Amino acid sequence: MDRTLAVGIVAVVLLGAMAIGAAFVVTDPLGGDDVEEMETFEDSESFASYVQRGSAGGGFAGGAGARAGAADVETETASADAGGDGGSDGGAGGQSTGPSRVGTTNVQVEGVDEPDLVKTDGSHFYYAPHGQSFPRPEPEPAGDERPGRRGTTHVVDVSEPADPALVGEINASGRQLLVDDTLVVFTHDGLVGYDVSDPSDPTREWERERNGTLVAARATSGQVYLVVQVPVTRSPECPVEPMDDTSVACGDIYHPRESVPVDGTYVAMSLDPERGAVTDSVGFVGTRRNTAVYVSGESLYVTYTEPFDSGEAYTEALLTSGDVPEHVKDRLREVNSYDLSSRAHLIETGATLENWLDTLNRTERERVSRNLSTDIETYIGNNSRNFTTTGIVRVSIGDGLAVEAHGTVPGRPLNQFSLDEYDGHLRIATTVPGAGGDSENDLYTLDADSLDRVGSVQGMGEEQQIFAVRYVEDTAYLVTFRRVDPFHVVDLSDPADPVEQGVLELPGFSSYLHPVDDDHVLGIGEEDGQVKAVLFDVSDPANPAVADDRILEERWSAVSESHHAFTIDRRHGVFFLPAGESGVVMDHTNGSLSVEASIATEGPAQRARYVDDYLYVFADGGITVLNETTWEETTRLDLG
Repeated sequence: MDRTLAVGIVAVVLLGAMAIGAAFVVTDPLGGDDVEEMETFEDSESFASYVQRGSAGGGFAGGAGARAGAADVETETASADAGGDGGSDGGAGGQSTGPSRVGTTNVQVEGVDEPDLVKTDGSHFYYAPHGQSFPRPEPEPAGDERPGRRGTTHVVDVSEPADPALVGEINASGRQLLVDDTLVVFTHDGLVGYDVSDPSDPTREWERERNGTLVAARATSGQVYLVVQVPVTRSPECPVEPMDDTSVACGDIYHPRESVPVDGTYVAMSLDPERGAVTDSVGFVGTRRNTAVYVSGESLYVTYTEPFDSGEAYTEALLTSGDVPEHVKDRLREVNSYDLSSRAHLIETGATLENWLDTLNRTERERVSRNLSTDIETYIGNNSRNFTTTGIVRVSIGDGLAVEAHGTVPGRPLNQFSLDEYDGHLRIATTVPGAGGDSENDLYTLDADSLDRVGSVQGMGEEQQIFAVRYVEDTAYLVTFRRVDPFHVVDLSDPADPVEQGVLELPGFSSYLHPVDDDHVLGIGEEDGQVKAVLFDVSDPANPAVADDRILEERWSAVSESHHAFTIDRRHGVFFLPAGESGVVMDHTNGSLSVEASIATEGPAQRARYVDDYLYVFADGGITVLNETTWEETTRLDLG
C-alpha cells in the first residue's frame, strides 16, 4: 500500500472528526452525577505530576492569554438591582448629611458589592472615566499642574444634588470598591488603597502588585474577596504567588482526585481593605476556559470548563463502529488504559488506525474512511453532554476561606449570571455544543453544600445558545439565540424537577435581563444591528408575551458589555442605558416603554446614578445633571 495515502486517510478521518469536536469544549472524566472529592497536593512534585497527567489537551495556555498583569475584573452581563433604590455602595459610614437617596452600583447579589467606575459614600461620587489606567507615582505634581485625565479618579460632592462640585482627585484609576473609609482601586497590575475619610483629601495607604489575572472581586461584610488566576508552566512549582507577599503552599492547593486538564491555578483571597493585608487564601487547579465567579452571602463559586479530549472521544467512537475489526478494537482498548495526555492519546489512536488501514486495498480504505467519519460524527452528536463539562468549586467565605465542594455539570456557562444560589440550591444554566451547530441548553439544580446534582431541564433552544440568564427566586428566565430570540420561563419551585413553563419567540436577541416589577422583565439587546429594549409580560409564566418594545437608532450599548452600565430608578419608573455616544432614559411603567430623554454627553456615556430627584450621567469628559421631574438639564460639571 502507498504509505502516503494511508497517512492521508488517517488524517481525513481524525482531522474531520476533530472539526466535529471543535464545537465541543470539554470532556467529563466522571461521566455521572456524583460529587467529586478533592484533596490537596503534598509537594511540588505531586503538583507537577498531576498537571502533566492532565495537560489541557492542546498543550499549556501559559503564554498568550495568560498575561500576568491582565487588567480586567470580569465584566459580565445582566444583574439584579440590589440596592438600586437608595443607600450607598458601602462607603464612609454616617458622614452623609446631604441627599436622602443616591443610586448605587447595579450588582447581582444584594449586600455583595462589585467593582465599578463609579462609587458613592452617600454624599460623594468617586468616578474613574478611564477604568483601566495606570496609577501615577506619588506625590502629586507641584504647583498648578492639573493631573491628566488618564490615571485620575474624580471626587464629586453631591450634597447639593442640583449643583455638584469637584472637590478632590485621586492619583489612580480603575474599577473600584468602597468599603467604609477605604477606596480600593483595581489598576492594570495591582490594587491601591486610599483613605477617603476626608473625601477632599484622599491619602494613599497601601499598594499591592498582582502576579496573575484578576477574574473577580467582591466586597461584603467589610472584607474584599479576590479570585486570581495564575497560569501554570510545564514544570509547575508551589508555593503559588498570586500577589506580592502572598503565597499559597502545596497543602493549600486543591485538586479533584480524578485527573482533570490543568492550565491554571485559581487563588481565592480575603483582603482587609483598610490595611491591604491578605488575611486568608486557598487555591485549586482548573482550566482558564469559561471562568465564571458567583458570590452569595456565604460562598464563592468558581467554574472552569475542560478542553475537548479528542483522543478519548475518537477512541470511544471507533469502538462503537461496525467497520473496525475486533483485534483493532482490542488495541484501542489497550491505548485507552494508558495514562496519556489527550494529544498522546490521539497520536496512538491514529497510529493504530493507520496500521490497520495499511492492510486494506484502496477501494476498501476509501469506503471505511467515509464510514468512520460518519460513525465519529454520530457518536459525538449522541454523546454531547459527555464531552462538554464544567467543573464548579465552592469556597466558603466569612470566617476564613475553605474549599468545601466540587461538582460538574454538562455544558458551559455564559457568565456569572448563569449561576444563582437560592433556598439551599445552586442553579446553573449551560449551553451544550453539538456537532454542526446542533447545540442545546440546559438548566441544572445542585445541592448548594455538596454540589451534588438534584434535578435538571434539558434541551431548551435547540440549535441556539444562551445569551442571557436571570433568576428571580424560584423562576428562571433565559434568552437563547441563533436566528430568533426565544425567551424561556423555567419553574424551579421543585429543585428535583425543574419545568420549562413557557417559550416566546421574537426577532433579535436580549443579552441583559432585569425584572422591573412582579409581572414584567426587561430585556436589552439588539435587532438588526440596532439597540433594542423589550418589556416581557411574565404574569402568566406558561404564556410569556411582549408587552412593548423599542428599537433605538443607536447601534451599540455599553450594557452589552457590563451590567454596571444599566441603572433603574424605581421612584420615577425609568431606566437608563448608554447608547452610542449618548444616554437614553426610558419609562417602563404601565406595561409600555417610552423615551423620556436623550442626553448628549462629552464623549460616550458610561454610567448614570440618581441623587434625590436628579439624574447624573457620567461621560468621559464630565457629568450631566438632569431634573427627573422635567428631564431638563440643570448643569454640567467639566472634568477636564
